[in-house]
Amino acid sequence: MKDDDTELFRELMQDVTPLRQEPIAVVKHGTEKTEVHALRREAAMAEAQTDPGLGLTDEVREWVDPDGIIAWRRNGVQDGVFRQLKKGNYEPQATLNMHQMRVKEARIEVARFIQDCYRYGVRTCMLIHGKGKRSPERPALLKSLCNQWLPELEPVLAFHTAHKKHGGEGATYVMIRKNMNSKLENREQNRKR
Repeated sequence: MKDDDTELFRELMQDVTPLRQEPIAVVKHGTEKTEVHALRREAAMAEAQTDPGLGLTDEVREWVDPDGIIAWRRNGVQDGVFRQLKKGNYEPQATLNMHQMRVKEARIEVARFIQDCYRYGVRTCMLIHGKGKRSPERPALLKSLCNQWLPELEPVLAFHTAHKKHGGEGATYVMIRKNMNSKLENREQNRKR
């Protein structure tokens, strides 16, 4: 403030009585960052970037039949929408071919692929995992793992074994939730109506 403004302010506030203020307690929370915490956080972030499938296990909890159907959906996915996915009426916008991938590589690629689909607004994609009939000791290994991994990936709304025109039991349709950009575009379109 300029000197004239300060003087005017003091004149106007001359008759004002200040309010009483209760003492304020200063509470320290245990959130002080130490060097060890910072190093742990950096290591975790680096690991998450190199392994987007972090948290997904490489061990099969439940084996599925190579010729069987795998299907799952989150609460809130409408019956009609799931039925359309099952029939193959939503054309896959992206595909990941997992043939000849080792389990660790497949885990990382599936997690990265699903995240990329979400990021770029892909709503329906397809995983080609094969039936795994050529490995008699572990048939349907990748198919079983996809059945296990997909519900654990947050962007996944639903999945179902593909229609025969897209590979049948050797492939799976995956429905991805809308990203924020898609939601905003949808709101804009509905607002114009």
